[in-house]
Amino acid sequence: PISMSRETFTEGPNAGWTCWRRDPDGRFASMLGDFFFREGARGVECRMETARKHSNGLGYLHGGFIMSFIDMAMFAFIFRQLENSAAVTLSCATDFLSAGIVGKPIEAHGEILKETGKMLFVRGLVTQDGVNLSSFTGTMRKIPRPARSTAEGHAARPGETQVD
Repeated sequence: PISMSRETFTEGPNAGWTCWRRDPDGRFASMLGDFFFREGARGVECRMETARKHSNGLGYLHGGFIMSFIDMAMFAFIFRQLENSAAVTLSCATDFLSAGIVGKPIEAHGEILKETGKMLFVRGLVTQDGVNLSSFTGTMRKIPRPARSTAEGHAARPGETQVD
């Protein structure tokens, strides 16, 4: 089974933040680290600590790590719309604006631009210490929440009717 917990902190440096934490189960998201989000004055805000494992060959934050953070942030932006369904990312356009520094947290804030019956359109900005690292737009599609299949955690490919 997929094991991801959600914990909201009431005290300490993470007071007011909710953490999506995936148990180290070998899945991609568990390699990234803890992902924090909260609803704030600018909509949903997201945060993640950075470390050497998130760096590229030049010593800056790897673009793939930033894009993975963006994908997680887009799900945080739409989490209230997913109480009875799941979603998949259909597209994500990212513009890199500045290099990210390893060892400092990155943050994202964004909003839902439009929601239709099955689609959500979002946009946001990734920052670090007040510097814009990247801007992004994305399209998410709501799908029925799939049943968890095999003991190894592999999901079956959805049928055509699941993404119609």
